[in-house]
Amino acid sequence: MDGFGTGRQSFSLPPGQLLLLIVLFFLPAAVPSVLGWLTGFLATPVFIPLAMHGATRGLRLVAIGLVVAGVGALLVQQSEMFVFSLTLAPLGVALFCSARAGDSAAKSGGKGLAALGITWLLFWAIYGMLAGINPYDLLLKVLDLGLAQTLELTKSKDAGLSPEMILGLTEATAAMRETIPRILPGLLTVMVLFTVWLNMVLINSLCGRLTGVAPWGAYAVWRLPDHLVWLPIGAIGVALFGQDSLQNVGNWLVMISGALYFFQGLAVLIALFERWRLPPFVRMILYFLVFLQTYGLMLVAVLGLVDVWCNFRKTKETNA
Repeated sequence: MDGFGTGRQSFSLPPGQLLLLIVLFFLPAAVPSVLGWLTGFLATPVFIPLAMHGATRGLRLVAIGLVVAGVGALLVQQSEMFVFSLTLAPLGVALFCSARAGDSAAKSGGKGLAALGITWLLFWAIYGMLAGINPYDLLLKVLDLGLAQTLELTKSKDAGLSPEMILGLTEATAAMRETIPRILPGLLTVMVLFTVWLNMVLINSLCGRLTGVAPWGAYAVWRLPDHLVWLPIGAIGVALFGQDSLQNVGNWLVMISGALYFFQGLAVLIALFERWRLPPFVRMILYFLVFLQTYGLMLVAVLGLVDVWCNFRKTKETNA
């Protein structure tokens, strides 16, 4: 068997799992305004059948499920959204192949990032050619239009805002309209990073429950390669001392490295909570406080960066 669990040797397809796979891929495409957010997690229902039944039988299950879901999306005239949801399938396969090879969480995440990044670039390049548009320019125009319309609504009499508040919002909106084009590539890369990370976290949890084997071990021991610490150091230097385009690249790298070390900082935080044996209720309150404000997120990222030197988890680490 080439999956993580024991699986069954029969080649019959489990109807319940097949139905669930069809539903998970069909609903985000059929009702994108309500369930479109589920698209970002669709690497998980590709990975789980492979882990439970092995590559051959798992791929057969996934293929049949996607075909049925695709026919349903075509019938409800949502084929474009369904095709976009398929871009998460290569991520699921890449993560499965990496986990089966025994890669660490960081190495699997790197492979997943490459798989999803390339898939999305190809999708939007092909979509742009077929539609005769530049998707990136269109995104910039949509964001700028959204900010402009929001500002107009705040200026209306129905909003009931004072002149001072309107002036503050006008200045803030102007700053955002100027800043977004400079930081958008970094934001998009961070979005890819978070998509890969969220799927890995969900896969690790579900796979551990369903097959008895978590592909990358406990999240508390996940860590980045130590040499990656030069990324934020170099990025901060370029952002501070670079000029024009070079400074923009530095800002992108600061955002990317901040996201990466946030993932590690969260692992450190979980390890510390486990070491201190904090009750689940107290942990939930602390997590809520961390995620509630930007400063909390930044502190977690700094914690992950400092862990490279201080090794807060030295009594908890295992091979990751």
